[in-house]
Amino acid sequence: MSVSSTIEIGSETVDINVPCDVVVALKKRKILVASGAAELIIRMDGEEVTFSRSNLSALNALISEYEAKCAAESNASGSRGRARRISFV
Repeated sequence: MSVSSTIEIGSETVDINVPCDVVVALKKRKILVASGAAELIIRMDGEEVTFSRSNLSALNALISEYEAKCAAESNASGSRGRARRISFV
């Protein structure tokens, strides 16, 4: 049995092995869910999970999980954003 690493978040297909892409897709849909304009449906390998305003905290937890994975991946690859100071003399 082959398990795909892609999931459908709303109408967007993302790879769960690219956590930063997952975060972006989830946050886009969160705005619609929070406003009550839509539900978020995530599909993976024939299974489906629906988030609505009533379980927004579960969606926030999922976003936090993927933000942590994204940060860890960014730190591991050494592509950290660094603040730069510019001074004029």
